[in-house]
Amino acid sequence: MSIERFSSRREALGPVLTTRLAGATRYLRIAGYFRSSLLEVVGEALETVGEIRVVCNGDLDPFDVTVAKAARDGQEALARTLVSSWQATEDGIDLLLARERYRRLHDLLASGRMKVRVVPRDTSNVFVHGKAGVIEHADGRVYAFVGSVNDSASGFRHAYEILWGDEDPDAAEWVREEFEHFWRQGVDLPDAVVKHVAAMANRIEYRSIEQARDAAGEVPADAVLAERPIYKGGQILRPWQKRFVQTCVEDRRLHGKARYLLADDVGLGKTLSMAAAALVLSLLDDKPVLILAPATLIWQWQEELEDKLGVPAAVWSTQKKCWVDGERRPLTQKGDPTLVARCPWRIGIVSTGLIVNGDDEAERGALAKKSYGVVILDEAHKARASRGQSGRDAAKPNNLLDFLRTVAANATNVILGTATPIQLAAVELWDLLTALNQGAPQVLGRPFDGGDWLREESIGFLTGDRPWPMNDTNRWGLFRNPLPPASEHAVFRDIRSDAGLSTQVVVGPRFDDLSSDLRTDFLNEFRTLAERHNPIVRRVVRRTRPMLEERGLLKRIGVVAHPRPDDGLPEWLFSGEGLEMSLAFKAAYEAAENFSRLYAQRFPGAGFLKTILLRRIGSSAQAGLDTARHLLGRLDTPLLPEDEIGDERVPADAVPPAPQEIQYLREVERNLAAVVAGSDVDPKVQVVLHFLRERRWLEQNGAIIFSQYRTTAEWVLEALCAAFPDEPVALYAGGAASFVQRAAERRTASREQIKRRIQDGEIRLVCATDAACEGLNLQRLGAQVNIDMPWNPSRLEQRKGRVQRIGQIRDNVHVLNLRYAGTVEDQVYAALSHRFGDIFSVLGQLPDAFEDDWIAAVLQDRTAVQNFSQRVQTAKPPMELRYLRDVADDHGLDWEYTEKVLSSRDIDEWMRQGW
Repeated sequence: MSIERFSSRREALGPVLTTRLAGATRYLRIAGYFRSSLLEVVGEALETVGEIRVVCNGDLDPFDVTVAKAARDGQEALARTLVSSWQATEDGIDLLLARERYRRLHDLLASGRMKVRVVPRDTSNVFVHGKAGVIEHADGRVYAFVGSVNDSASGFRHAYEILWGDEDPDAAEWVREEFEHFWRQGVDLPDAVVKHVAAMANRIEYRSIEQARDAAGEVPADAVLAERPIYKGGQILRPWQKRFVQTCVEDRRLHGKARYLLADDVGLGKTLSMAAAALVLSLLDDKPVLILAPATLIWQWQEELEDKLGVPAAVWSTQKKCWVDGERRPLTQKGDPTLVARCPWRIGIVSTGLIVNGDDEAERGALAKKSYGVVILDEAHKARASRGQSGRDAAKPNNLLDFLRTVAANATNVILGTATPIQLAAVELWDLLTALNQGAPQVLGRPFDGGDWLREESIGFLTGDRPWPMNDTNRWGLFRNPLPPASEHAVFRDIRSDAGLSTQVVVGPRFDDLSSDLRTDFLNEFRTLAERHNPIVRRVVRRTRPMLEERGLLKRIGVVAHPRPDDGLPEWLFSGEGLEMSLAFKAAYEAAENFSRLYAQRFPGAGFLKTILLRRIGSSAQAGLDTARHLLGRLDTPLLPEDEIGDERVPADAVPPAPQEIQYLREVERNLAAVVAGSDVDPKVQVVLHFLRERRWLEQNGAIIFSQYRTTAEWVLEALCAAFPDEPVALYAGGAASFVQRAAERRTASREQIKRRIQDGEIRLVCATDAACEGLNLQRLGAQVNIDMPWNPSRLEQRKGRVQRIGQIRDNVHVLNLRYAGTVEDQVYAALSHRFGDIFSVLGQLPDAFEDDWIAAVLQDRTAVQNFSQRVQTAKPPMELRYLRDVADDHGLDWEYTEKVLSSRDIDEWMRQGW
C-alpha cells in the first residue's frame, strides 16, 4: 500500500477527504483551532459516519482547565473562554455565509454522533496546530492522513497546502495514538458552546434601533448586549450583573423611570453593571447620558465603556475645558467652558470635583439645567447632608447632593453606585434615596399622602433605633405610599387586583378600604414584608462576595499578607512596620511637612495640593523629587496629570510658593536628589526583589506592582528591568501611556495587548497605576505588591480585586504592603493595624471609602479609629436577605444566546449623537 501525496498546487484538496469519508463508520480528527476547524469538518461528508471524534485547540490556558475540573465557577470560566474565542473572530458577514455549517455543526453535536474535546497548551506551551486523522470503515479498511491542510475554507482556496495519505494499518495506528494522547488531555466541549452554535445558526440583526423596539417602546436588553466586546474578550456579564440591568429595565417598564442605588462589594463589577444598564436605557429615548465620578475614576469609566461595551464616551477635561476621547484628544474647542452642556457624544463623563467646587453660573450650572435620559453617580456616598449636633437643625446638603436632587428631578433614569453605604451613618443612605425620589415617587412615596418614608426618622426602622409600628393602620401606612408593585409579593398583587390599581399607581387604598381577608393577609405577613419589601430595601441592591461564594458563583480565595516574620527579611530594614530610611530621606520628609503646614495655612481650601508633596514622597523618593521640582517651576509638565487629580480643584493661585515655602522645597529637592542618586538600593525595591527571587514569586506566581502615581510605577519598572534584563515588564497606565520594556528597550502597547500577553503567560511582571486598575483581570498572576499605601485604604481592596477574582486557580493570593517608616502612611496603617489587625481582614468590615476628614482625625488622634466601629449600623442584613435569592437566578437572562441582535454599527451611530 503506497503513500498518497497531494498538493494544492496540483489539484483541489477539498474532495480528498470527502471522497474517503463516504461510507465510513468512525472518524478521528486532530483539527487545529477549534472554531475554524469544526466549521470545516462539518463541511466534509459526515452524513454516513457513525462516530465522529474531534480534538482541537481552543487556546486554553492550563489554569483554566484545572479550575474547570475543580469548581463550578471554573467550568463557567472555561465555557466563557471558548465562547469568547469563537466570537472574537465572528462578524455578521461570517454568520451569514457560514449559517448552514453552523446548523449542521449544531445538529451533529446535539445528536451525540460528534464529540469534541478541546486541548489546553501544556506546560511547554504546545499549541495543537498539526492536522491529521483516521477514517475507519466497517470492513476494516483504514485511511490515515497527515499534512499542513488548513482547516479554513479560505485556506483550501488560497493557501498552499500539502497532504499525505496512507492506507497502511500501522500508519493509522500511529495517528490514532497521537489522537488519543491529546484526547485524554482535552476537556469536553461545554454545553455553552453548543448553545452558542445554535444561536449563531439562527442569529439575525435588526435593521435599526426603531425596528428593535417593541410595542412598549423598549429595546430588549439581550439584543443590545449579546454582541458587545465583553463577550469577545474572555468574559461575560455575570448573573448578578444581568439581573441588575434587568431590574432597571423592569422598573422603567413599570414606572417610566428606573431608580436604584447599587451597593455591591468592591470587585463584583459595579461599574460594568451600571454601564450596561445605562447603555440599554439610553436607547429608549433621545436624551443625553451623564456619568458623574471622582476624577480618579472618570478614565476608568471611559475605558470600561469602550473596552467592555464598545461604547464611545467623552470626558470633560477640567484643565483643557473641552471634551476629550479615550486617547485624551480634544473633541471640542479648548478653553470654552460653555461646551460642557454640548457633549459631542451621547455619553458624557464629568468629574464630581467640578460639581463639588464648581459654579452655578458656569459649568455646574450649565449641567444642572439640562434634562437627561440617564444619570449615574459613582461613589454616591460623597453626596451627603450635614446635620447639627442637636439634631434639631435642618440638614444642609453639600453641593453634590444638591446637584443630584436637581438633575434627578429632570432625569428619566437615575442610578447611584456606592461601596457599602449602609455601613456608614444610615441617615446618609436615606439622603441618597430622597434624591432618587425626585420626580419618581415610587422610590419613597408621594408627599402629602402619608409618606412615612419621606421623613428622616424612618431610617430608624432599619437600624433598630425605631420599632416597627404596632397599630394596624400605621403598619399599612408604611406600604400604602409607595405601594409596592404586584410582583413584589402576593399580598400586594391581591390588593392591587382588588382595588383595580394599575402598575403606575403609587398610592394604595386606605387600610379601612381593604377587605377583611386582605387586612388579615397583610398583618400575618407584616414582619416579612417590613424586612424585605420596604422601600429602602427595594431600592438598594446589594450583593457581597461571601454571598456569591456561598452560592458557588465565586471561588473562595484567601489572602496572605506580607511582610511576615517568616519571610526571611533582615530586621534592620524595618522600623516598626515601616521601612527604615536614610537620614537624607528623613530630612526631606521633615522639610516637606513644614512646606505642607505653611501651604495649608496660606491656602486652607487647597485640598489635595496641601498634602501632595507628602503623598508623593511616601510613594517613592523619585515621585517626591519630581513633585518638588514641579512646585519650584523646574519642570514644564503638569504638576497633576489629569488621571491623578482628586475631586479637589487645582487653585489658580497655588504657585508660585512663598519665600519660606521655597526654602523648604529646595531642602526637599536637595535631600531627595541625594537619595535618588545614591548607590544604595531603595528598601522598597530590595524587598520586592527579595520576594521575586528568594520567595520565588516571579517563577511561581508572577506579580503586579501597584502605585498611585505613574512616576513611581515607572521607577519600579526600571528597577525590575535592571534586575531581570531578560524579563519583559509592562506598565499598565491610563490613556495611551502603557508600554512593555525588556532591559532598556521599550515598546508602546495597548492595554488589551498587555492583558492578552499576561493571560498567555508571556508577561509575568506588571507595574500599574490605580487609574488603570478597574477592569484589569489578572487571575493569571498570584501576587500583588502595594509599592505605596494610599491614604484612602479602600484603594487596597480595589487593587486586591485584580488578582482575587473569578478564575483564580490558587486557593490563596499573596499581597505585599510597603511603606516608609515615619510617614503619614505609616501612621495611618499603624493605627488601623493596632485597632483591627491585618488590614485585609478588616476591609470587609470597614466602609470602602475613607473620607479626608476621617484620615485627618486619625493623624491627630488615633482613638478615632477605635471609635469608628460605633458608626457601623445594622442596615445590611435586609438587603442581603432580599438579593440572596436572585444572585444565581439566570432564568431568562441567557442573553449571549439570543437570536436577534442590534448591529454594532447602529449602536455606535446612536451613541455618537451629541447633546
